[in-house]
Parts: sequence; structure tokens; C-alpha cells
Amino acid sequence: MIPVRMMNMRASRKGLSPLLAIIIGLVVTVVAGILLAQLYFSYAATLSQRPAANIEYVDLVVQTGSTTGTLVISIKNTGNIYIESGTVKKDGTFPTGCSIPKIYPGGVNSTVCSVTNVIPGQGYTFTVSLKFADKSNQTLAVVVRARTA
Repeated sequence: MIPVRMMNMRASRKGLSPLLAIIIGLVVTVVAGILLAQLYFSYAATLSQRPAANIEYVDLVVQTGSTTGTLVISIKNTGNIYIESGTVKKDGTFPTGCSIPKIYPGGVNSTVCSVTNVIPGQGYTFTVSLKFADKSNQTLAVVVRARTA
């Protein structure tokens, strides 16, 4: 017959030690937290679509003795939605050959326009209207002084 004292010792040695159980619990908690954080950030990035663009460069050059100028505008897509198209206007009219093609996020694209009735040394305001893939719009105002080549 086994003494009672020996049975209690065998019964107390079965299972995990408290220290090992705490370590396993912490590891499971940390892994679950990392997985939940990854899910949250990927979900939040999807929700935060941001259409945005900047004018990187603008120049208006007029040939000596002419009133027709060449406008060059460079646009950078600083958002995370691509730009489908865009237009440029001067005083409510569209300069010749001025259309802005598709620009992907982080990309830069330029357009060259022919502008009439331009006097060297004068400042002109142009309006750049952009249409994004999510059907939102952005309008940028550009002021440039005409110069001779």
C-alpha cells in the first residue's frame, strides 16, 4: 500500500508549473496582439483613401515678337488614388493641347499647352482641375509670369 503522503506528491507534480503557464500565456497574448494590430492597420489603410496632388513645376515661355506662349505644367500625385484625367483653363477657356493624362500614386506627369494672348512679363492665373478614380475632384490654382525664351 502507498502512503498518503506519496500520493499527494505524485498528484502535485502532474500538469504545468505556474511559471511555464505564465510564459505560455504571455506568448499567446503577444502573438494575438500582433495579429490584431496587423488586421487593424490594413483595414485602416483601406478606409483612408486620400486623393491629393501638387504642382511640381510650371513655366510659361513666349517667343520674342509673339503673343503665343508655351505652358508646361508638371503635376505629382501625392495621394494614394490615381488621377484619371485633368484639364487646364486660363480665364475660363481651355488652352490648345492641354490635357492631363492618368497619373498613378507617387507618379509625376507633365503637359504642354499652347496659350494665346500672352505678353512677356505679365502674370497669368491657370486653373488645373483633376479627376480622381474615386470620382472626387481637386482644383489647383497656378500663377505664373510669362518670360521670353
